[in-house]
Order: sequence, then structure tokens, then C-alpha cells
Amino acid sequence: MELKKEDLLKEFRKDFYRQNYLAKMNIPAKRADISAIIPTYNRCPFGKKSEDYKYNPLSVCIKALLLQKSPIKEIVIVDDASNDHTKEVVKELFREADHKGVEIKYIQNKERKGSSIARNIGAKRASGRYLFFLDDDCVPAPYLSFISMIAIKKIEEVDKHFATLVLPTYNHRSYPRLLSSEEDLTKVFFKDGLKANFQSFPKNYLKNKERFLNKNLKIFKPIQVYQTWGHFIIERKKYLDVGGFPEFATWPNKAGEEQEFACRLIENAYTLYYLPGIKASSYHGAYGAKIGGFKGDDWLAEATNEKLSLVKLSEICNHGKMSGNRVGTEDSCYSMIIAVFCITYKRNIKEAINWARQSHQEFVVEAKKSWFPLYSDKIENKEKREKIWHRAISDGLNLLFETEKSKLNKLNNFITSLRTRGRIEEERRKNKLKEILEKIYKE
Repeated sequence: MELKKEDLLKEFRKDFYRQNYLAKMNIPAKRADISAIIPTYNRCPFGKKSEDYKYNPLSVCIKALLLQKSPIKEIVIVDDASNDHTKEVVKELFREADHKGVEIKYIQNKERKGSSIARNIGAKRASGRYLFFLDDDCVPAPYLSFISMIAIKKIEEVDKHFATLVLPTYNHRSYPRLLSSEEDLTKVFFKDGLKANFQSFPKNYLKNKERFLNKNLKIFKPIQVYQTWGHFIIERKKYLDVGGFPEFATWPNKAGEEQEFACRLIENAYTLYYLPGIKASSYHGAYGAKIGGFKGDDWLAEATNEKLSLVKLSEICNHGKMSGNRVGTEDSCYSMIIAVFCITYKRNIKEAINWARQSHQEFVVEAKKSWFPLYSDKIENKEKREKIWHRAISDGLNLLFETEKSKLNKLNNFITSLRTRGRIEEERRKNKLKEILEKIYKE
């Protein structure tokens, strides 16, 4: 459900929604035991001589983390072999971070490994109890860590299986673009191959008097969900317990890695919650995607005394070069088809077949708009769409076959080793028995 512009503004301009709403309360905030993990690739295109140097997206992301009203413990940057100004930008922020009592750990991969592996590397190097994962073009609101920790502690009191708090991001906005039903937010990933839209706000929270977790601070109640995306907080030991992010994705933009991770959590009896609301959100620059100018309140300008602006950052991101996990239309569609097919097939073959049929109908036959990102051109040629779909399903089946073959080989090797070990043990028992019998006969 998409609201009219005037209705959205009327609702989300209410004071308690605003990112800086808590500033007037002068709340003393303790340091949060959080390590922010940022995988990055070529998000610092501007050198020191450029007038846009301070608007390198990664730089703005780090500065926003240093503005947190509940200071975090550390920021772990995993540079996935960037060839721009990333290293110099990060190094220059060391002193500012140290002044705020926040350590920056900079890890530089010698070659590109992808976002999943980069996240896992960062998690292993982190020392905080909780890990906050975010993209290198996200700008977290000032009270994100403060509000998130309140919600986490409340959930932990009633749910011993709690693991992940999913947080909203808004593309070039300071407020949600959509209203969703709770049913839409709590969809199981397998059903229709759809994922929840965590840029939205639950519409039943607009009038519900019991919508707040904390009435004084106007923190909304978290909603249990069955998916995540790359913007969430999780306890580090639980992240490591499920093996972190998957490293199997061979497709261009690593689509589906968050859904696979959510499946791992659920299969290990962990629960996930979505914390709706603007105060614990991040602005998302979607660097390289041409999705228009900024809409809403420029809270970053307010928080930095006009030194930085979300309006200007949106311009920078609109003109950015597409790189990293952001890919063109054909690769994006191919990745979505193969990702959903592979992840679903591993758990529910019937639903994987349903997804293959549905994706063929919606992508190939109907060319539905929902298949094409806002910043890309629609693939008008049906024959080309057909080829993309067939390649995705074929590659998916081959990948699944190779994965299963590898698992079977490992299992076979394990069974063989057990048999070999069993034969050795049997020989030992026979030899021991023979020794005992010989001793008895001699005596």
C-alpha cells in the first residue's frame, strides 16, 4: 500500500517520529557494546583535493556512527580490495574516532571476496557482544544504537531464542515510502519467493494505542519476522554459531545472502524481530542507483550543524558509478531467479518449482515492473528475458547438483573412515585376544 505524498508527510512529520526526537530529553546514554561491521568496495571515489571529499559515502557512514548518542565500541571496516581512496579516507578518521572513544579496525582484502566473506571476516575480528551490520552507503540516525539496545534488552527478557533485530533503511528519504500489513512483513521466505519490505511501516501501528514498547520514548514494538537484510544487530556468539553469512553465492550481486542467513538462524531455533520506526533507521544512499533527490527532513544537516547534508549526499549517490553488489538490470534479474531457486530448493522442492513457474510467468511472460529496479531500463525483448530465466534455472540446478555431490563425497569419505577405523579396532581386539590366549596356554 503506497500512501499519497501529502498523507505520508502528515503522518511522519509528527514530532515523535523524527530522528532527533530524543535530543530534547537530554537522556544520559551509556556506551553500547556494539561493533559496527561495514564491508566496502569503492565507496570513496573522491581524493583530498576534491570539493566532494567529505561526501565519500563511506566517510559519511563512519561519521554518522561516531555521532551515535549511545556511543558504540568499535567500527570494523572490511575493504574488499578497493582501488579508490578508501584507505586514506578511513585512516584520516582514526583520530576523530579515537577522540570519541571508538576504535576503528581497518582490514584490507588483497583480492575481492564478496560481501558475505567480508562480513564474516569483520565478525571474527570484532570484539563487541553485538554486531551491527550496515552497508557502506548507509547513514544511521543518531539514536539508532540507543533505541536498538532498549528493544534488544526487552526482547531478551521474554524470548530466550532471540538473535536478530532487523532495522529499517530508507532510500533517499527520512521516512517510510510504504505502509505494509504485519502479514506482509512476516511472510515466510519460501512463499512465492517474496521478501518483506523493511522500508515500510506497519499500517496497524498508525492508530493502535498499544503500539509502543516504551511510551515515554515512543519506541515501537518489534514484530517477529522470518527474514532479514543487510541492516541488523545480532549477538556475536549467535552469528558465529550458525556459521555467519553463506559463502556459496556465485551470481553477480550476491542476492539472497540475507535470506539464506535468516534460514540458518531459524533452522537453529533462533528468532528475528523487525523494529519499525524512523528513530532507529538509516538513510540509504543506494550508491550508483539513480533514484531521485532526497525527501523529508535533512536530519544529518541538523545533527552536524550543516557540515553534512543528506540532500547533497543523495546527489553524490545518484551520480555514482555502479559497482560492488550493485549491478545492471540483466544481472539483477538473473541473480534474483537463481538465488530464490537455490535457497528454496534446499529446503522445499515443491516451493522451488512454484517459484520457477511464478518467476517465468512474471518475468518472462508479463515483464512485471516489480522485476526491474527503479534505476534500470526494463528488458523489453521477451527472447532475452527467456534466455536469462533459462540460464538462471540451469545454473541453479548445476550448482545444487555440485553441492550435493560434494556433500555426498564428504559423507562417503566419513563412512569409509569409520569402516577403516572399525576394521583396525577389530584387528586390535583379535590380536589382544590372541595374546591373552597364548599367555593362558603357556601358563
